[in-house]
Amino acid sequence: MLRSTVYRFCVPGGFVSAGLLPFTLNDHDQVKIDTKTVQSMYEEAPGDKQTGMERLQMMFTIDEFGRVSSELNSIYQAGFLGFLFGACYGGFVNSRVAYMNFLERNQATAFQSSFEAKKKLQDQVTLNFAKGAFRWGWRLALFTTSYVGIQTVVSVYRGKSSLYEYLAAGGVTGAMYKFSMGLRGMASGGLVGLALGGLAGGLSLGIMRATGTTMEEVRFWQYKWHTNREQAIRDSMKKQTDAEEEPLLTHHHNKFGTANLDLDAIEAEKRKIQLAVERETLMKKLEQEEQAEVAAAAAAAAAAAAAAAVKK
Repeated sequence: MLRSTVYRFCVPGGFVSAGLLPFTLNDHDQVKIDTKTVQSMYEEAPGDKQTGMERLQMMFTIDEFGRVSSELNSIYQAGFLGFLFGACYGGFVNSRVAYMNFLERNQATAFQSSFEAKKKLQDQVTLNFAKGAFRWGWRLALFTTSYVGIQTVVSVYRGKSSLYEYLAAGGVTGAMYKFSMGLRGMASGGLVGLALGGLAGGLSLGIMRATGTTMEEVRFWQYKWHTNREQAIRDSMKKQTDAEEEPLLTHHHNKFGTANLDLDAIEAEKRKIQLAVERETLMKKLEQEEQAEVAAAAAAAAAAAAAAAVKK
C-alpha cells in the first residue's frame, strides 16, 4: 500500500510531476546492456577476462598512435586543472596581500613621481603573484594527481568503481600530505582525507547513479572526445596541406608525371639525362676542334700566299 502511494506521487502522471522530483521509482536510469555507450565500449574493449595486473599494464601502455589510455588522460587532466586552480588562487591571494602591504608600508614614502610608485607597486604585485601561483599550483596539482591516480589505479585493478577507491585515495593522499608532521600528523591527515574522500566518492557515485552513467563510461567518452578532436585536427591539416601547392612536388610532377615511379625508372631517367649532357659536351668539343682545324688551315694558306708573294 505504501509503495503504491509513493509510486503514484513520484511517477510521471501522478499527483506530483517528475520534473519536481527527479528521483522516481522507475528504471530509466539503470545501465543496461543494450545502451549505445555500453555497446560502443564492448565493441572497442579487448574483453573483460584480463587480470588486475594486465589491466594496469594496459593502462600505462601507449598505443601505436602515441596516445595514452583514457585513465591516464583523466589523471593528466585532473593534475592540470589542480595546478590551474591552485595557481589562480595562490596568485590572487598573494597579489592582494602584496598590494595591501605596499600601501601600508609606503604611506609616508616620497616617490619621485606617480609613475615610479605605480611601477614599484606593479613589480611587487607581479612577483608575489608568481610566487603564490607556483607555491599553491604545484601543491594542489600533486594533491589532485595523487588522489585521482590512486583512485583510478585501484579501480582499474579491481575492474569496477565503488566507494572503496575514493576512501583509499583520500586516506593515502591525506597521509602523504601530512608526511612532514610525523606519524600523528599522517594519522590525522589520513582520517580527514578518508572522510573527505568518502564524501566526494558518495557525491560522485550518487550523481552518476542519478544520471544513469558509470565512471567507466565517463572515461570512455572522455577518451572518445579526445581522439575525435585529434582526428579532426589531422583532417583539417590534411585538407590544408592538399590545398597548398608544394614547389618540390609540382616540379616533380612536371618532370616525371604524377605516376608512381620506382627507383629503377628514376635511375634510368638520371642516366638518360647524364648521357644527353655528355653528348652535348662531346659535340661542343668536336665543334671546337673543327673550328681550330679550319683556323689552322686558313693560317697555313695565308702563310703560303705571303711566301709566294715574297718570292715574286
